[in-house]
Amino acid sequence: MSNNSVPGVLGIYSHMDTVIKAIHHFKERGRDDLKVHSPCPHHDLDHALDEPVSPVRRFTLLGGLTGCTFGFVFTSFASLDWILPTSGKPIVAPLAFTVIAFELTILFGALFTLFGIILNAKLFRPRTTLYDDRFSDDKFGIFIPCSKSEYEAVAKELAENGAEEVKHA
Repeated sequence: MSNNSVPGVLGIYSHMDTVIKAIHHFKERGRDDLKVHSPCPHHDLDHALDEPVSPVRRFTLLGGLTGCTFGFVFTSFASLDWILPTSGKPIVAPLAFTVIAFELTILFGALFTLFGIILNAKLFRPRTTLYDDRFSDDKFGIFIPCSKSEYEAVAKELAENGAEEVKHA
């Protein structure tokens, strides 16, 4: 375990069904500040937590649009700067610039996506909740932040909802 800065109670579970029922119970009671630990990702946990959609897709869209625009604008200005007339064809030919615009769309989309992931993934945050090493193996956990005066009530509620073990910070 690590040094904790957020006081709260941790319930340890063995079965995912019990965890999902406990999540629904606490959500019905108005607790939206749950932190769930799982040995593997699972869609049922995502649906139970009902978390918002990641904003990374907006970064991807912005990067793709920026890359496409930059691809057409850059090649158009380059053609106007170094004019090479070819038998009466237009100097700025958008059809010829499509490949470059496509490639820059992919490049900028990927770079903006990477930036969005780094910005939104919370990669460099210190661990502020209780954690048990068994969450990496076969156990599930629900951490509920609460004040010290609420420890007993929250611990009792976790135990009533199937927690095999309850710890507090």
